[in-house]
Amino acid sequence: MNYRYIILWAGNSGFGSGFGDEFDNKFNYNTWFVSNYLSLRIRKLHLPTDGPYNMLFCNITKDESLVKEKSVSSLSVNIHVSNEEIEKYLNMSTEVERFEYYLSLLERGYKLASISHDIPIESFLNLHQELRNNNYKNERLFKKKTLKGYGVKVVLEHVLTSYDYRLRMSLFDGKNHFINEGYIYQTYPDDVFFNKNVRHLVIEDGKLIITDFLDHPQFVCELSDLSKGIINSVCVDANTRKYMPNDENREKFERLKW
Repeated sequence: MNYRYIILWAGNSGFGSGFGDEFDNKFNYNTWFVSNYLSLRIRKLHLPTDGPYNMLFCNITKDESLVKEKSVSSLSVNIHVSNEEIEKYLNMSTEVERFEYYLSLLERGYKLASISHDIPIESFLNLHQELRNNNYKNERLFKKKTLKGYGVKVVLEHVLTSYDYRLRMSLFDGKNHFINEGYIYQTYPDDVFFNKNVRHLVIEDGKLIITDFLDHPQFVCELSDLSKGIINSVCVDANTRKYMPNDENREKFERLKW
């Protein structure tokens, strides 16, 4: 097998980290942009594992450090973290401090795993440096589309941060001059809330439509608006709307911020 996932997580196998459910929930949301970035990048390297697993799962826990292969095709690494270390983490004042802490936890996981397994640590650390060089941004292209007859090119990008996921739309004219930029979708920073329902781009009946993996419409923009540089998206899926910021869940989004 080749590596396909590098995950940083609070808790393990249905058990919490020992630092409380609220901490685990926030930590796992806040770190997912790192796990997502590393997992997408590692797949392109085609690095073989030394066992029947394709995931390196690094769990922070109050329990003692431990490395074990699991039946779900993952190599699980428990990283012991003290109360004092978590208190220091919670009092970090800058994003970069926190982001570097996440990477340091993963590095500890790699070193623990390498005691008993052949782990390509240098390749993993190179990906860490790529993330640093990219100013800790996890942004990637979703789709590009020239709207023939409307004089506009649309660029859609995935933007994943510690606090949320957004689908960013940028508009350019026929000479590739920037016109406007905006976000047509915002949700929680975890693939489960956006991966399946941001899959395809369809142009029909004077509309730009983002569909899910089953081709069900999710977000709709009028081409006439886009031709004028206006970004105005409507979410047409009731279930998807539940996980976008609204009066009922806005506090949950705010709690993800430091």
